[in-house]
Amino acid sequence: MTNPTSGQGVREILASTVFGAAGSDALEDILQVVRVEHFKMPTLLSAAGEHPSHLRLVLSGHIEVIARHVSGSEIVVGHISAGGWATWLSVFMTQAPTHDFYSSVSSSCLTLPMEEVRLFCARHPVTYPMIIRMIGHQMRLLIEWTGQSVLASPVQRMAKLLSVLAQGHQQQSASRSITLHVTQARLASQARCSRQTANQLLQQLEKEGLIVPGYGQFMIPDWTRLDQFADGNLDWPNPLPG
Repeated sequence: MTNPTSGQGVREILASTVFGAAGSDALEDILQVVRVEHFKMPTLLSAAGEHPSHLRLVLSGHIEVIARHVSGSEIVVGHISAGGWATWLSVFMTQAPTHDFYSSVSSSCLTLPMEEVRLFCARHPVTYPMIIRMIGHQMRLLIEWTGQSVLASPVQRMAKLLSVLAQGHQQQSASRSITLHVTQARLASQARCSRQTANQLLQQLEKEGLIVPGYGQFMIPDWTRLDQFADGNLDWPNPLPG
């Protein structure tokens, strides 16, 4: 880890988060304990059953949340991309997470000690409503995805997965056009389908103009339209012209 003075823009990044809501003096205090982490290889940040020692804001790359079965099988149940936190719940809950948290290759994070974050929030209660809204937003997306996983068609489930990931990014941007840095293999894992099936579903969404695939990424021209499709509020397939 490196001191924030060696990374440009750290002050500006934190000022745009809940830590900036408490004022400039409070921001100066938290800047004394923030650090920048860089990971060249996938790295275990915290294991299931352990209390994370740090709150992390992803700057580049991503953090994977992995669930494991007693049989030894595993699945990625969460994908925290740039602009996302891992995780505010751990700051306040006494029960340790039941998942592993891994950094991706060539990723970086702003890192703050959990205890310092707790003290900061206690000193500046103005931050609590903002934190509750962030946690609530993630819980709503999780509930939506769970419902769609049971009720929707396969192509709508894939659309909903992309929409949920996109809305995590949308909190950081007012634009409806969002680029998700996620591979087809990772989407297949999260959607619980084969890579071949994932490829077929993504091709259908591409034909509808809902996504534009690229190398290791998918551009979503309008995430609200994608979400409407996932919820069954757009006609599909589109009628043939003329």
